Amino acid sequence: MDRRWIHGALFTPQYIFGVRSFMNFVRERFTEDEQILCPCSRCMNHQSLHQNEVERHLLLNGMSSTYSKWINHREASDVHVLGEPAVLEDANVDSFVSEDTNDCGLEVMLGELDRSEQHGNEAGQDEGNPSSDAASHFKQLIEEAKRELYPGCNNFSRFTFVIKMLHVKSYYRITNSGFSAILKILSEAFPEFNTIPKSYEEAKKMLRELGLGYVSIHVCPNNCVLFRGNEYAELDNCPVCKASRWKDPERKKVPAKVLRHFPLIPRLQRLFVSKKRSEEAQWHKLKRKHNEKEMTHPADGKAWGDFDNRWPDFAQDARNLRLGLATDGFNPFSNMSSSYSMWPVFVIPYNLPPWACMDESNFIMALLIPGPHSPGKAFDVFLQPLVEELHELWSGVDTFDAMTGKEFKLRAAVLWCIHDYPALSTLSGRTTSGYFACLHCDKNPLSYAIRSKICYIGHCRFLPRGHRLRKDSDFVSLHDSSAKPGTFTIEELLEELEKVRRVRVGQKRKRSGNRVPIWGRRICLWDLPYWPTLKLRHNLDVMHIEKNVCESLLGTILDIKGKSKDTVNARLDLADLKIRKELQLQHSGDSYGMPKARYTLSKSKKTEFCNFLKEAKFPDGYASNIQRCLNADSIKWQGLKTHDCHILLQRIIPAGLRGLLDDDIYQTIAEFGKFFKELCSKKLNKDVLARMKTEIPIILCKLEKISPLLFLMSWFTLLSTCLMRPSSVDLCSSGGCTQLNDACIL
Repeated sequence: MDRRWIHGALFTPQYIFGVRSFMNFVRERFTEDEQILCPCSRCMNHQSLHQNEVERHLLLNGMSSTYSKWINHREASDVHVLGEPAVLEDANVDSFVSEDTNDCGLEVMLGELDRSEQHGNEAGQDEGNPSSDAASHFKQLIEEAKRELYPGCNNFSRFTFVIKMLHVKSYYRITNSGFSAILKILSEAFPEFNTIPKSYEEAKKMLRELGLGYVSIHVCPNNCVLFRGNEYAELDNCPVCKASRWKDPERKKVPAKVLRHFPLIPRLQRLFVSKKRSEEAQWHKLKRKHNEKEMTHPADGKAWGDFDNRWPDFAQDARNLRLGLATDGFNPFSNMSSSYSMWPVFVIPYNLPPWACMDESNFIMALLIPGPHSPGKAFDVFLQPLVEELHELWSGVDTFDAMTGKEFKLRAAVLWCIHDYPALSTLSGRTTSGYFACLHCDKNPLSYAIRSKICYIGHCRFLPRGHRLRKDSDFVSLHDSSAKPGTFTIEELLEELEKVRRVRVGQKRKRSGNRVPIWGRRICLWDLPYWPTLKLRHNLDVMHIEKNVCESLLGTILDIKGKSKDTVNARLDLADLKIRKELQLQHSGDSYGMPKARYTLSKSKKTEFCNFLKEAKFPDGYASNIQRCLNADSIKWQGLKTHDCHILLQRIIPAGLRGLLDDDIYQTIAEFGKFFKELCSKKLNKDVLARMKTEIPIILCKLEKISPLLFLMSWFTLLSTCLMRPSSVDLCSSGGCTQLNDACIL
């Protein structure tokens, strides 16, 4: 019997047919109502389930790879089966090692490199011409590519073999020592005189010599300065804090902290080495079909158009690159108990088509900022090497274009940054806490101090004068002004930044009278000539916001302990504000009670909602198995991922709460989810955005009226306030398609 389907990919016709053959085998030996051991990869024949449930487990989880003889299901032990993995059907392996190994794009790229190298030799005859250095790199690359892997090998050159092996190492997360051991075995097993590198270091050295490496820059342990340039390169101690540059100055000089800088200019130049890539880099102007009503690419947004109008000389050449800057912290050790945090900085070229912008291979890592802690206010120090390259790119660098066969001046500009809300202060220098935490409220903010925190309430100020919800708001009298909060003009903004020009790491700006400082420091991005003129400098990652808002909303509706915003302190805040008397704490004898709110579910309705979530089915790859994160007995959530909250908020919660809450509450939550759904669309309709701009203050006012407790919790209201203001819809229209849904997979 051929049972190699056990090792195949899920949901393929071969695998589904194999599961059906197993279930037919079972039904011949067991009655319909009899439970059987489940052989899926999770149950491993340790749990007895109904036959239909077993079939569902096998389709979703896959069968245990070692269970090729079905002895636990009354099969004779002497039956001969073919159970070895069907390697040729493994799509993951096929993606790396194809039958035609030359069909990987490397040969085409090397042909283009050969032509550009010949052109570089012609253009670089004069001494000191920068083109001659690039040509020498190309020449070295071509010579390396022509080296045989071993005598008589036609499928691989040494270069293509090393590239493919390093790709496999990265994709399957093979350790450095394990990869070195594999290379050593291969070098001994292959024919004599092979050129396989003997270790990972040797393979990496080969790439480094070809310009594919990085530059190590020593950093002060306290993030004061970078030890680089003529001024600091030779110092052993920090000129600011006097800390030693080395871990142990008395012994071997090992740097205490290292910033890894991946030069940006050579990699942007490589976009034009291939004719195909050069054509893609001009797609936004040559092939994009412009639609006045729809936005499918950042080039359709106002920010792109405004930049082109301000810098027509830059916009004239379609090859000039528009870039996005994305960053976030992550734990490289995949251990949530460890607080180690590293910060990669990615550059995304937006000239490419939408499907290419989102390809991971086009995400260019420019910096890898070391841990163990977040760089915080010192982020500006780490950006210096990148900003120097951006200055050079704005002036233009000589680049060979394979499409025209000529050199041109390549220019590039960063149009915006993408990050989550906490990183806004890190990357912009603007405060993200206190009275001016909302980036749309520079004047007359909605912030209001209550007990031990600051909340952001009174969204009726965004409504037209005379609107019925203005009069019906509980917070209409809390602020001195009923006008919409204002933002700084560019002149006022530059004046504020000039006051903090000389503020450095570790320094704090003093208050001037009663004025609260909004900007804590001036980051080096403001030194770029075009940065003050940008319409949209910073984007908040919408999926981070969705996660926090979703967890707060679910925690409050299901009244989850530790997650709900309906707390004793929140009820006391209502009493302090003298609003919503029916929700204030009720005195009864020697104790106080919390009246039940309309927006929390009863126990039976909580169970009904949880059962709905447990029975929800999703297409493969659409969402994870949400029921694994749900404990229906104790009504608790655990391990929800960002994408899970994205699906829950937009699709599942509005469907699951239908009929469980009062109509006005359900309708507002459904409108809330619909807003996020439309905001994250692949195509943004400008008429829909105009409608969203008028609807969103009404939704916020409804939420304030239904559940003021949510808006008395600073984190929830700050996130919803910053994202859901009408001005945020304007920014979405400026960026175009939410910068391809934030373009960030960090």
